[in-house]
This record gives sequence, C-alpha cells and structure tokens, in this order.
Amino acid sequence: MQQATHIYRNGTILTMDSRCSIVSCLAVSGETILAVGSEAEVAPFQGPETRIVDLGGRFMMPGFYDCHSHFMRAGMYNKYYLDVNSHPIGDVRTHGDIRRKVREALSGMPAGEWLLCAGYDDTAVAEERHFTLAELDAMAPDHPLFLRHISGHLALCNSKAFEAAGITDETLNPSGGVFRHDGNGRLTGLVEEPAAMEMVLAASPQMTEEKWLGAVERATDDYVAKGVTTAHDGGVTTAMWKNYMTAHKRGMLKNRVQLLPKHGWFDFSLAPTVQCGTPLTKDGLLSMGAVKLFQDGSLQGYTGYLSNPYHSLPDAISDGSWRGYPIYNPRELVNIVTRYHEEGWQVAIHGNGDAGIEDILNAFEEAQKAYPRANARHIIIHCQTVREDQLDRIERLGVVPSFFTVHTYYWGDRHRDIFLGKARASRIDPLRSALKRGIPFTSHNDTSVTPMDPLLSVWSAVNRLTGSGKVLGEDQTVSVLDALKSVTIWGAYQFHEERMKGSLEPGKLADMVILGENPLEIAPERIRDIPILATLVGNRLVYGSL
Repeated sequence: MQQATHIYRNGTILTMDSRCSIVSCLAVSGETILAVGSEAEVAPFQGPETRIVDLGGRFMMPGFYDCHSHFMRAGMYNKYYLDVNSHPIGDVRTHGDIRRKVREALSGMPAGEWLLCAGYDDTAVAEERHFTLAELDAMAPDHPLFLRHISGHLALCNSKAFEAAGITDETLNPSGGVFRHDGNGRLTGLVEEPAAMEMVLAASPQMTEEKWLGAVERATDDYVAKGVTTAHDGGVTTAMWKNYMTAHKRGMLKNRVQLLPKHGWFDFSLAPTVQCGTPLTKDGLLSMGAVKLFQDGSLQGYTGYLSNPYHSLPDAISDGSWRGYPIYNPRELVNIVTRYHEEGWQVAIHGNGDAGIEDILNAFEEAQKAYPRANARHIIIHCQTVREDQLDRIERLGVVPSFFTVHTYYWGDRHRDIFLGKARASRIDPLRSALKRGIPFTSHNDTSVTPMDPLLSVWSAVNRLTGSGKVLGEDQTVSVLDALKSVTIWGAYQFHEERMKGSLEPGKLADMVILGENPLEIAPERIRDIPILATLVGNRLVYGSL
C-alpha cells in the first residue's frame, strides 16, 4: 500500500464528493489525495516518515475555483493603476475625491506622462454622472488621463489622451466600440467597449515583460490569500500567453491558472491543444481554457444588450427606447462560434443582457446542429438577466451559466432603481431557477471588476443582500452547500477539470483551503467574514499557516 507523505487529521473536512461527505482525516502522497475518511480508514496509509498535521477541529474543503476573472490584468490594475474605486471597494464618494487623488498622483510627474486609473464608477458617486471633457481637461491639463470604468466596458479620456492617440471628432467608431459625441458632434470623453478603449491605450506606455511578470506576482498573492487554488484568465492575448510561460519558468505562480485565449487577440498557433482542461505545463499550474468572446457590454454602462429598454437613462442617452447593443451581428456570431465549435474548442461568451444571451444561445444551437458534439459545455459568462425560457434552452443545450453573483451586493440597489427596475433586478443572476432545472451553475467575481473573494460570492448567493442591506430577489437564494458547489466542484466541471479538481477524493489534486469557521454552521450573514487560515496547492502551503 502506498504510504502518505501527509495525513491531515482531527478536522471537519467537507469533501464535496457526490454525497458532500464530511470526514475527519485526509491522506496525501505528494500532490495527490490518497484517501479520505475516518481515523481508522486513513491509518493504513501512515508510514514512518508520514507527517501528521492536526487540524484541531478546523474546517477544510476543496480550494476555491475561480470560475471567471482576468488574473493577469487584475494584477496589472492593482499594481500599476491609480485606484479610484468607490465605496465599498474603495474610498471614493464624490467627483472631488477623484480630483484629489488625480492631483496627488500628478504632483511631480513630468508633463506629457500618462496617468492611468481604474475602478471609476459614475453611478457610485454623489454626482451620479460622468465627468465632462472640460472637467477631465481641467483635472489633468498637461497629462493624458485615462479613467477605466469599473465595468471594464467604458473609460473616460481627456483631450491630451485623444490627441496622443490621434483620435478626433471625425474618427470613425471601430467595430464593436463607440466614441461618444455630444449634439454638436464633439467628443465627450466617454469611450465604450474594448475595441475603442484599446485605440486610446495604444498610445500609452506599453506593458513590458517585467511589468507583466510583476502583475502575475501581485495577482497570485491576492488570489491565494482568498483561498483560490485555480484561477482563470478570461481573455489572454498573445503577449500575455508568452508572459505566462515566462512567469511559470521563473517559478512565480503560487496557484494554478487556466488560460482562455481571446478571440481576435490571440495567435492560435501557440495553442498546443484545443481541449479545455489539458495541462500546459508538467506540474499542471497552467492549463488550457475555452475561447473567450464578448457579445455585449455592461448594464452599469448601458452597453449591455437588453430585449426591453433600460429602466432609467442618463441625459446623454435621450432615446427612451435604448436597449444597449451587440458586439457582433447575429450571423457573424454564429459563424465565429461554429468555426471554433467545429475545431473542438469550448467557447465562453460574455453576455449580460437577455438580448445578448439570446444571440449567444442561437449561436451555440446552430453550431451544434451543424456539427453535433456531446459534452461541449459552452459557457455564458455573467448571464445576468437570463430569462426563464432561456434557462430552458441552457438546460437542453448543456450550456453552463457562470453568474456574476456579487452583482446583487455591489450594484443591486442601482439595478433596481436605475438600470433595470424592480421586476428585472430581482431576477438578476437567477441561481435557484437554474438549480430547479438541475443546471450546474458557477459563481465568479470577475476580478479585476470586483476584488477576488469567493466567500463573498457564496454569501451573495445565500443572502442576496444589496449594498444598502436590502434583499434583492429572495426567491433566487440558494443553500450554503449549493453556493459552495458553485465555487468548487461545479467550477471544475465548467472547465472540464472535475476529474482532477473541485472535490477532495482519492486520485485528485490536493488543492485545499482551511477556513476559520464552518460556513455550514454559522449564521449565513457571517459567511463573508470567515477568515482564510491556509491555502494549499498540490499539498504545498502557499498562504497562511497550518
């Protein structure tokens, strides 16, 4: 019988197996789990050199599986951009707070240098509006200024930034992006969607290899501190892919990362496989993910694509029938998805509005009709305003919805009062509706949009409390156990990794997290406050202590 290198005993260990068994002992050999069960069941695996770790009754479970985020860019924004996040993420509450932060950052900075900022949110400040171009120019008269919206789908740019990028009032909108103009045809400073944002950023100082590696270093520290053992990078470019390989060679990764190539931005000749979940490195720290696309933007930025108009509209959008817009026309999306599906790829598409989700489902269905393939597990990322009839199609097509569950906390009040109205807002991220159909949904933080915190996702799924403490859609709450599944075993299932990750069972990787309290026993409102005591990746302690 193979002997264990480590035995963890005297714990409360939630295995997340098919029965969600709770045991007291777990045996590991190297990076792999040998056995789980009682003291008597695990004892035969103990040898003279086995290290015994007494958990002292502490709670152990599978390491958290980040079901959608932007790992490297999260590190980049946290490390290199000026933080202008609003409460509760940051301390910004007014335009004046942003002006102060920008003024302090520009102090002593040579004229002409760019100032890049992240986390700006027009609806979370007292003014409840965007800065005007004149205000942006006054804020930074001698420097190109770029304020990245928290949604990731908008930005504000001052005149210096537009000048540096060669963008004028006459510049045509790129496909899938918009430069907003006022009634006189002049730029307002508002830039929508990555296609347009990247045209501006192309003139800013570019990320070097060392800066990208610094971003990886920051991200891996942030993620393991929250118990994340597998992270995702939903939209990897060619340059990012190469820097991941360099970071791995230098031993900089503490957690595992699955890489999702970004359609239109990635050299697919670099991909050694199309099979999601396939290890890209011998140690399994990097693995292949799905192809990532966008079909709409953000409801917070009025670029999410809805079938019915937004509840309330800013003055800049005078048309009361505004529903947002798609990135691709329906036929183009079908053609793109069908090509990847035919080649054997899993496809993950960002869709917030129900009209965008409809386009995505149509594309998945047509691709399957043209090239039937079992167990494709195509993904709708965010799936925020999915309708009941669309959930029926999701079940029939075997699509996995990955919900941005913390929407209810960070934007729930504004979805109810501004963007969607009460009826639609109460149904955002409809977890229980998915569960009733037996759909294995997942939950994510979409970091860098919101900070990485899987326990906050669990708390949101169970309580659905808004930032003001009000319940938003109580009939869409789920149990603590199902919420935990959405950041462990169902996450691994989503990306074809359930054979090696997501639960603590013999033969699987020893990716584990130890919590300060048992989330199944404490008051549900306290789940978000449970401390992370230790994170282990392949049985290697990467955060905390044992």
